[in-house]
Amino acid sequence: MRLHRLLLTVCLLNVPAWGSDSVVIPGGDFQPPVLLDREIQTTEVEAFLLDAAPVSKTAFAEFVTTHPEWRRSAAPRLFRDGGYLRNWTSDLDPGVEQEAQGTPVTHVSWYAARAFCHSRGGHLPSMTQWEYVVSLLREKNQVPDDEYARWVFGWYGAQRPVDFVDRALGIKGMLGLVNEWIEDYQLLLSNGEQIDFGGGSCGDTARLMVKYDNAHYASFLRYQSRSNYTPVTTTSNLGFRCAYPLEGAL
Repeated sequence: MRLHRLLLTVCLLNVPAWGSDSVVIPGGDFQPPVLLDREIQTTEVEAFLLDAAPVSKTAFAEFVTTHPEWRRSAAPRLFRDGGYLRNWTSDLDPGVEQEAQGTPVTHVSWYAARAFCHSRGGHLPSMTQWEYVVSLLREKNQVPDDEYARWVFGWYGAQRPVDFVDRALGIKGMLGLVNEWIEDYQLLLSNGEQIDFGGGSCGDTARLMVKYDNAHYASFLRYQSRSNYTPVTTTSNLGFRCAYPLEGAL
């Protein structure tokens, strides 16, 4: 535990640049805003490493250079839809010279995102890990519930590419730039019976919320929106970042 705190302190002193580093996410107890199981109110999250920013177009171009099976012209249709890397100028050129350095890669499928993370010794963050980090961002930056709700609702309403400014953990892009793939993005909910977000109405699934306030409805919207994805989905506002076991980095 003492070593984890030391690593966290180092990361806070050196806020990473876009896509260039990972930060230590300290472990702790987490109460999900939407309960997958009414019998489990709180989950203990172990410390882990998380990319400080979404994976960039530049980083993904390096990946497909060394992993040609994931180039736009070669990736099997079984693992992506027709929009895969559609905004790239060629197999190896995402056109980053026309955009800001570190622009998040989008138009990538869940399969491609997982392959990228595995190539770096990591994995897509779990739903619990990703939502836990959001709760830490709110806590560490002292974001009021209503402000958080306005931010989330505004992003989904306008798809605005504006990043939430995190002054505590050094994390970029989790609330504002792109939506992000997670490992278990389509978990079934259970509350005495299994309910799929995509199959039931909002009224059916909203009963699994912990509280019925603006902040929890905002988080619920994020959970609900994940039901729109399939593993091959690629969109202009869906990217990803990687997580890593803390022990493997020591």
